[in-house]
Amino acid sequence: KSSQSPRDASDMAAPPKPNCPNFSSGPCAKRPGFSPATAYAGTPFGRSHRAAIGIGKIRESMELTREILKIPKDYLVAMVPASDTGAVEMMMWQLLGPRGVTVAHWESFGSGWMQDAEKQLKLPKLRNLKGAFGELPDLKSIDFKDDLIFTFNGTTSGVRVPDLDWIPDDREGLTICDATSAAFAMDIDWKKIDVLTYSWQKCLGGEGAHGMLVISPRAVQRLESFKTDRPMPKIFRLTNGKGKLDKAIFNGSVINTPSMVCFEDYIDALKWAKSCGGLAGLITRSMRNFNVVKKFVDAKPWMEFLAKDPATISNTSVCLVIKDLTKAEVKTMTDLLDRNAVAYDIGSYREAPAGLRIWCGPTVETKDVEALMVWIEYAHDKIKAGAVKKMKIIVTDGLAAAALKTLAQAGHEVVKKKLTKEELAAGGLAEYDAIIIRSATKISAAVLKATTAVPGSKLRLVARAGVGVDNVDLKAASAVGVMVVNSPLSATNSVVELALAHLLSQARMIPRADRSLREGKWLKADLTGHELAGKNLGFIGFGRIGQGLGRVAKALGMNVHVYDPFLPQHVVDAFGATRHDTVEDVFRACTHITVHAFLSDKTKHMVNEQMISLMPGVAPDGTKCGNHIVNCGRGGIIDEVGAAAALKTGKLTSLALDVFEKEPCGASPLFESQNFQGSPHVGASTIEAQNRVGAEIAMAVLAALDGAPPPGNLVNKDVHPKFAPPKAKM
Repeated sequence: KSSQSPRDASDMAAPPKPNCPNFSSGPCAKRPGFSPATAYAGTPFGRSHRAAIGIGKIRESMELTREILKIPKDYLVAMVPASDTGAVEMMMWQLLGPRGVTVAHWESFGSGWMQDAEKQLKLPKLRNLKGAFGELPDLKSIDFKDDLIFTFNGTTSGVRVPDLDWIPDDREGLTICDATSAAFAMDIDWKKIDVLTYSWQKCLGGEGAHGMLVISPRAVQRLESFKTDRPMPKIFRLTNGKGKLDKAIFNGSVINTPSMVCFEDYIDALKWAKSCGGLAGLITRSMRNFNVVKKFVDAKPWMEFLAKDPATISNTSVCLVIKDLTKAEVKTMTDLLDRNAVAYDIGSYREAPAGLRIWCGPTVETKDVEALMVWIEYAHDKIKAGAVKKMKIIVTDGLAAAALKTLAQAGHEVVKKKLTKEELAAGGLAEYDAIIIRSATKISAAVLKATTAVPGSKLRLVARAGVGVDNVDLKAASAVGVMVVNSPLSATNSVVELALAHLLSQARMIPRADRSLREGKWLKADLTGHELAGKNLGFIGFGRIGQGLGRVAKALGMNVHVYDPFLPQHVVDAFGATRHDTVEDVFRACTHITVHAFLSDKTKHMVNEQMISLMPGVAPDGTKCGNHIVNCGRGGIIDEVGAAAALKTGKLTSLALDVFEKEPCGASPLFESQNFQGSPHVGASTIEAQNRVGAEIAMAVLAALDGAPPPGNLVNKDVHPKFAPPKAKM
């Protein structure tokens, strides 16, 4: 191995990420190109597994299994309950007893079979043949007059049997092989196996809870000849009342009700496996992935395989030891990879030595393994250089408790504190690495200048928990190397629902009806509203929230009109919407307007009394419904004084605002009109949105502090981040 040393912390730019970060050793990555809509298209939803179509699906999956795994014709194949665990235990309970038993194990699940044999079955003649993590026991010492239980591949240790040559063809005992992370990725010499089990969720990336069982004629003979007095649950029974094999289980019937969706998923995976060239193709894919890891390990003196013997290294569950990191530092590494959506679930198994466990099965793409290994080196070098360290984060405007917990669990100091305008202007943010805000805190150019002027200023990130960032001077932030991230996805549905609520409330005059009832009045004749169906709804801005509301509006029968100069035409076409070149054209065409634009010098007071005067007041169907405007976007786009005047003259029939030019808004001429309805900027104020906003912004903050802000969250994409290398690209 070369004697490379960690790179300097100042020379680390985050590398490209894997397209798929799913490297879990179970459940494992779905096959490349997987789509539920395609994979499950033939699922017999709502049909019995006993119906001809259900039995046909089960038989199809068994036939494909037999074909791909090259199972001998006289071996039987069945699906059984409770995943691989259930398959192993049902055979232990029914087969073990007439002979001595050896349990050969070298990792966690094999140890579980030993405990079953010793403590549950209480077998009288039992040998515990145990190997340390990373090593096989002495397999040549096994007495094959006894029955044998072993794992083909140790999922939690990364140690496999190199072959099955150590099992004699003329053995007297049975061999029970747990091959859950070997089947479909390793060659199996069937004449050495009497019972083989596996689960769908490993090498084929299938779903859990269903186990697979393959048994030889010798195993069938034992099932029918061995009579045990131990209790036998129904889900374990493979024989009928006469003690004979229940052959129906191996011909399309099942012991208990299965998921037909999971069967369809398994069939889809099997067909993909066949398209790869069958077992040989799957093994090639897995070995190609493994060789990427091996090449990396061979070049890095600080990493080695947990398996001591090269011939026993697993090509699926690849277990690694990082020699120069502590257990806590390895945890820091896996957390960093997880929160940056680089690799999920690759920490070593809880009972194994601290390290990594990377799934390299056939459903994983080689280019993703290559990208992962680059990231592992990047993370390792950052940790060794001390570049992954505790940060100080201030939260000024409130954040969900779960988000605060996420930040703290990542090892950062989180301070909940409101800062006054005077404190911000005096450089009060300089002691913090990041600030998380909502709409109340303003990060102006002056605040940023004052902060960065403080000697040793640490501020590198402003995080807006929400969508709008007009309370942050983006140009000034970029100029001083401060990243700005937001959470554009989390509040979408909540804002859509509030805007819809205002539209419906306007159409049916609900606030006025409520007030009049409280005043003891019954104004039924004065409260004739209108339907939204058939009306033109104009969108000023048609981003995520606008499109979400557009879908609802179309469902209600409204006609969608759009002004958004940045929107691709195919989006407009997909909605069947009418596109307008100017804001004025939208107002001329629509009796209902909803605002979803950002506030800028160009959009400030864009909706004024003159613009409102263009609205038609009459819908395309001839209904004299009046003119109605909703703004759940940004305050200041609507000229509130001009809108109040339009309400007073009757040109504007109703106005609904969730956002105001000045917040809190205080007294307003709008309040003089009974046709104004407002809410105090509560668009994202739902339990669900707050939890989603918190989760999204917390992960964006962690990733940004790691040096790799998610592209979908980074707002000022032209920024050269503070404390980043000169050529870093975000």
